[in-house]
Amino acid sequence: SQNAKATCRRWLEVFAVLGLPQQIKTDNGPNYVSKTVQEFLEAGKIKHVRGIPHNSTGQAIVERKHQD
Repeated sequence: SQNAKATCRRWLEVFAVLGLPQQIKTDNGPNYVSKTVQEFLEAGKIKHVRGIPHNSTGQAIVERKHQD
């Protein structure tokens, strides 16, 4: 999907500055669980940790940033 490709492009920009992470944590949004994103993370040997569905406390830090 275009959203998944845009996500990968944005991560590439971030990784170019900060380096590759060992893992990345996301929610279970469609762009994050897509084949495109999974292949991108596998290519970089980045572990993908997904939050528990319907459990906002599992994503508390991310959810708090969205409120700011």
